[in-house]
Parts: sequence; structure tokens; C-alpha cells
Amino acid sequence: MKKQLGVALCGGGIKAYCQIGALRYLAEQNIKMDAFAGTSMGSIIATFMAIGVPINRIQEHLLKIEKVILDEKLLAPTNAQVFPVIARTMSGLVDPSRFVQIIEDELKEYRVKMLRDVKYPLIIIAVDLISGKLVYFTNRKDWIKPLSSQVIIHDDVSIVDALRASCSFPMVFETMEFKDMQLVDGGILMNLPVLPLKEMGFSKVFSISMENISTFERSKHVTEIGARIVELMTVQTTASMMHMANFNLNVFDKKIGIFSFGQGEAAINLGYQRAKEESKHILALNKRSFLF
Repeated sequence: MKKQLGVALCGGGIKAYCQIGALRYLAEQNIKMDAFAGTSMGSIIATFMAIGVPINRIQEHLLKIEKVILDEKLLAPTNAQVFPVIARTMSGLVDPSRFVQIIEDELKEYRVKMLRDVKYPLIIIAVDLISGKLVYFTNRKDWIKPLSSQVIIHDDVSIVDALRASCSFPMVFETMEFKDMQLVDGGILMNLPVLPLKEMGFSKVFSISMENISTFERSKHVTEIGARIVELMTVQTTASMMHMANFNLNVFDKKIGIFSFGQGEAAINLGYQRAKEESKHILALNKRSFLF
């Protein structure tokens, strides 16, 4: 396989839905994408892409996920699922079992359970709290030559477990136990995984970010506070990854935050428009070499 274009997708909850719109524009322009890396919500989108799911179907899946979370009030402060969990664990307020079930339901039609069986190269990012290291879940372990010793690489893992780990948002979802690790959201250390694609051998990487501090009103809601903390934490690390990419498309709307459920479609449309505005750079992605 020729290692042409790698695509890095970042975490950001509902904000990350803008990446679906941007990818839809790339697909319309017949931009060939060869590998994918994603963190948190970006890892879900990256996984569908790596399986080979058409972008219009990915949009349907992600909007359905958003609807279920809204309808079942999974992240509402009065959600009855929250309080029993507090009594038995303090690693997170929400038991992620329903979230896992939702992801499984959306993936089952593609009949791919293990990460190693995914069609295109894929890297899903998580963080191990015990060692403090980054964790790469991938189906191309032998391709990766990490530049740091602070990286753990695993390929013997189910897709759902890898996504569950990458999406374990601090203080909201319980952490995930995997082998001898305690895993949380990859965005803590690497919200925009450009470097792993470079380490995999892709010299050309296109990334999508949502870098701009959203508006925030005083809150006592733990999910909103947690989202704000993570948003502020990731600013510097994401900036370094943006500069490492050959081209980064930055998409943001200060009114769309991590937990802005109900605005998924608006985020998708915003991503599409931003990609369209950068059509010159987008079209250059198909060229053998380019500079921006």
C-alpha cells in the first residue's frame, strides 16, 4: 500500500461533528484518504472511515448517536444513572455501558469486531493514568516507529474497547481497565493525532481542528466544568500538532461546545462550509507534493 494521505481527527464532543462535514467535502472532491487517526469523538468518525463506510452513512450514524444521548438524557445532571455510580466509584459520574451499547449498535452492520480486521490503517488514541503514557490502538502495529518511549502500542483489542477508552472523558465517564492500564480520553495528552500518522510513515497529513475557546457561563454542572477544563488543557498540545500537519483545517463556532447536543447538524454544515472555503488547499491534497 502506498502511504499517501493520512487524516487526523480530533476530539471535541459535538464540536467534532464539524469534521463529518469537512470529510464530506473531501469525498465530493474525490480526495483519496489512505489512513486515519482519531481521538475521543474523532476516533469514532475515524473508525467508520477506516472501515470504509461512506461519509453520508457516517453522518447518519453520528446524528443517531446524538439523538439517543439527547432522548435518553444520558448526560443530564438529574439522570438516574448518575447517582448509583457515585456510590461505588469516583472514576466517573456516568456508567459508560449504555454509550458502549450505542456504539455497538451503530457498528454491527459492518461485522467488524476486532481492530486488526479494519480495512484501512487506523490509530485510536487513549492515555494510561498509571504510567502517564500515550496509548495507540492500531491495526498496523508493525508500521509505527514511535519517536518517544512514552508510547504504548496495542493491536489485540476490540474496536468498541478502543473507542470506549479514547472517549472516557475525565470526570464524566468511568475510566477503562485494559490489561494493566487505567485508560482515559486521549485528548488529555494528544487531542489531534498528527504525529502517530507521521510515525506510521505518512509524510502527508491533513488534520481538522476546532481551536477557539468557546463561550462559557458560570456553571456548577460537572460535565460542563469538565469540558471547559479539557478544552483549556488541550490548546497548546493541539497547536503543536496543527503545525506538524501539512494542512490543518480549523473549524469553530463559539456557540458550539463539547456537550452542545442538538447542534450536531449545525456543526456538520459548518465543517462543510469551512472546507469549501479552503477548496484550493483541499484540492492540493491530491498532488504528490505540496507546501502551504
